[in-house]
Amino acid sequence: MTMHMYVCWGTFLDKPVTDKDTEEDTSEDGLRFGASAMQGWRVEMEDSHTIITAMPGLPNHSFVAVYDGHGGSMCATYAGKEMMRFLRATPDYEAYVAQPAGGRNVELLCKALYTAYLDIDEALQKMRSRAFVTLLLPLLLTLLPPVPLLPPQVPEAQSASERSGCTALSAVITPNHIVVAHAGDSRAIICSGGRVAAATEDHKPYDAEEKARIEAAGGHVSMRRVDGDLAVSRALGDFQYKSRDLLPRNCKVTCVPDTLVYRRTPGDELLLLCCDGVWDVMNNDDCQRCAMEIFADGEARVGLACEELIDTCLARGSRDNMSVVMVAFKALKAGKGRGVAGRRAAREAEQAQKESRRDDPDFDPASAGNSSPPGRGV
Repeated sequence: MTMHMYVCWGTFLDKPVTDKDTEEDTSEDGLRFGASAMQGWRVEMEDSHTIITAMPGLPNHSFVAVYDGHGGSMCATYAGKEMMRFLRATPDYEAYVAQPAGGRNVELLCKALYTAYLDIDEALQKMRSRAFVTLLLPLLLTLLPPVPLLPPQVPEAQSASERSGCTALSAVITPNHIVVAHAGDSRAIICSGGRVAAATEDHKPYDAEEKARIEAAGGHVSMRRVDGDLAVSRALGDFQYKSRDLLPRNCKVTCVPDTLVYRRTPGDELLLLCCDGVWDVMNNDDCQRCAMEIFADGEARVGLACEELIDTCLARGSRDNMSVVMVAFKALKAGKGRGVAGRRAAREAEQAQKESRRDDPDFDPASAGNSSPPGRGV
């Protein structure tokens, strides 16, 4: 077993944790799925992701998601495990499943995702409330006559002081559409015909619509953050910014998602879902170009392409956790070359050459210039 030792400076380590959690799968209709997650410079890994290549009761339907946690990993972990269960339980999902395969109404999926986001947030709130009761129970027992009373069961990861939250980004791929729901600043892009054909819009506190809701709920935006603290304006959890006296859509931080419906075309190449650790150092076009170049270099494995995108962002200076999910459609073709293995070998050779030059007494560091990002870069 390999042991790693890292020194913590504030919320960052002295060097990044670059081990990756990577998975791959293929759906019954031939779509290829990949995902990779890396802790990076952060003290803890707070992201989670989901790949479900066969949705219950729906042939040729798939579900993918990324959840970017903050203030702890509990909300992201719970959403990663349970979102599909909440989605299946909605009346609109049941109605969609009951429709004939050739005539299903995609708007039912939008409504089902919307309801699932609200329902899972409500479940998280109840878990937090039960934990608060458990915390007070010993005190209450000292004030009451002795009676046999068992404390409520609360998940081990939950506590009354739980303050975690997570952005949520989910996509359902149907035979004819891609339906995306999102709350927060994790972002999805759809690559088709060599360009970004569609993308979600981040939810940031300083956006006019978001700021108006925050202020109407009694909050304020300072330093581009909700109440000077939280950098996103929509999320699951974060209950310190949510009031039971307000509808979810009116809270300072809301779990209400926006939805995007994209009609699939024969030219569709990639669907990418990435947390903001990627978007901190890339825009939509950068990300599309980087991903397509990885495949053009000969890479056929979608999971390795996810890893290479993460490594590129790390080299560009991203200091956050990073999670990437890719769905490769049939129009995506790998080029000729050694793919990610070739890129990594080239980087290792370049690094070895630099180290060799440093041993040269005549070496001038100023002449070396800045190191290049992984692969060809973007």
